[in-house]
Amino acid sequence: MRGFVCLLLFGLAARPGIGADVPPEPSLLSVFPLGGRGGKVFRTTVRGRSLDGAHALWLSTKTIQARVVSISDEPQQPVTKGKSKKQPAIQLLEVEIETPENVAPGKYAFRVVTPRGISNPLDLHIHSEPVLLEQAEAHELPRQAQPLPRHPLAVHGRIDEVGQVDYYSFSARRGEQMLFEALSSGPLDPAISLYEPTGSWFDEDRPTRLAFHDDDGEPYPGLSTEAALPYRFEKDGKYLVRVNGFWGYGGTDHAYVLRIVTAPPEHEPQPAADAAADPADAPEWSERTWTRKLDADRMKILWSRAVADLAPTLEDADGKPKQGAIPAAREIPIVDADAEPTTTPVVPPKIPLPALIVGSVEHPGDIDRVSFSIKEGDELVLEVETPEKTVPEMNPYLRVVDDSGVEAFTNVYSNVNANGNIGKEIQAKTAFSFSRDGEFTLEIRDITASYGDRAMKYRVLVRPRVPHLGEVHIAEDHLNLIAGQAKKLSVVTDQEEGYDGFVVLSIDGLPEGVRAVPGTEVEPDSPPPFSEGKKERFRTKSQKATFVLLPDPDAPATPMPVVARVYAQPVVDGKLGDRIFVKELLLMVARPPENLSENEMKRSTEASR
Repeated sequence: MRGFVCLLLFGLAARPGIGADVPPEPSLLSVFPLGGRGGKVFRTTVRGRSLDGAHALWLSTKTIQARVVSISDEPQQPVTKGKSKKQPAIQLLEVEIETPENVAPGKYAFRVVTPRGISNPLDLHIHSEPVLLEQAEAHELPRQAQPLPRHPLAVHGRIDEVGQVDYYSFSARRGEQMLFEALSSGPLDPAISLYEPTGSWFDEDRPTRLAFHDDDGEPYPGLSTEAALPYRFEKDGKYLVRVNGFWGYGGTDHAYVLRIVTAPPEHEPQPAADAAADPADAPEWSERTWTRKLDADRMKILWSRAVADLAPTLEDADGKPKQGAIPAAREIPIVDADAEPTTTPVVPPKIPLPALIVGSVEHPGDIDRVSFSIKEGDELVLEVETPEKTVPEMNPYLRVVDDSGVEAFTNVYSNVNANGNIGKEIQAKTAFSFSRDGEFTLEIRDITASYGDRAMKYRVLVRPRVPHLGEVHIAEDHLNLIAGQAKKLSVVTDQEEGYDGFVVLSIDGLPEGVRAVPGTEVEPDSPPPFSEGKKERFRTKSQKATFVLLPDPDAPATPMPVVARVYAQPVVDGKLGDRIFVKELLLMVARPPENLSENEMKRSTEASR
């Protein structure tokens, strides 16, 4: 039975207010300085659009207090040739931030609240080091480098123009280990370079580069993309550190904070503080990313996203384990793949199913092997987690072969797109159905065979198929509603491993006077791919639902955001599963633009008093 989401037909065109002109929502471009020292009161300037009447900040934690000081229009900038689309004027919002003494260093999301709604988020960087602002004078050349006092310190600067670089000079002692971090909260992709001012035969001002770090990899869920460079100095002397945008871009919104501290013996990136405190950033279920957590309770968790009462019993009439059954023990057995077999010739250790295999690609060309028995019709799922190094540094390649060495399947997905181009990509999750009994061996390695170290760790879960509700995708993290006007909210549900039940969606905590009803919309046509390959092994089926949020014409305006929660509930054969939390949304209701009073648009002035 094909899964679907029950929807009531609803005619959007019949709703008053649909298609009416909607004023621009508040949007934030950047903040400078990017933050400040914990335990202090400091001011910063937020750059954005449509911030009229801004009266408060919504922060990801209640421990930090903020107030609006003033708002002003940014002086007019020359119009760039070729930009004909008119945008709202840029405004500058000065805010005061008060942090307690015990605040944890890290990133804290904030948003600006206006009578027309809430803005997108930006990050404030709170650190424990003394603050130093970048000098106004140019320091783009080594001889112009801005002198820095003794670390620790945090320098707040900005790459104002395309191609700009900022040099700073400092002193270091022999054997000293220092950590340099360039953090951003906007379009800047910062890079760090260390130099020694040695000069050269051609140019006495030319320095010698000692080290650099740019972290130009693609952003990956759960991993930092900030530039961090630990370095141990071999001699006393004067040195230079340079900050620039990796691609050479620059502008008013390209701000950074350069932290210079004593490095720990083994540098580990500092985790983001209070990361889950912002309702819009609450943790969401992750199914197919390399960094999602795999543990011995994985199957129990998967069944909690289905209807656990329908989980297969542990044994059939012959006393054999059933496919998809929850293990009798509380935890799935854990197998250490790095343990060397003692037999000669080497025979891979045999594992029970399901099993969680832990190990690492310890050296280039390292291949770990385990074996298992399979019956005809068995369906297995392989899930891979890379807890430390991950794609693209580590690229786990899984290969299953039979007792004759013939390949049964791998975790490489091959397909041909509409342009006729062949694509191949390793996947973090692979499903396979066996057509015969036999003994099989699982090989685990890095796909390049050129890299390996103990940090290239992996966790591979080999388990039966569990039909369940996968990820639930909601693009929005906030919605600004206008009384009397409807707005849609699209929800896409992934139905993993053959899940063929219903999914019931609901929203709790809506603002007063707002209803959420199901609706329909026309899906745009898309060209079919030339060949999708063995899609069933690597891709899930999905269904799309649409909520229509309907604020009554007389719905009261919300002075501050309201936290609404979206839930999903699986239904199979008429039985209900657990109600699963999906996401929190920040919602605000504003009056129509013509009804906004002059007093409402002057709240920022009143708040500053």
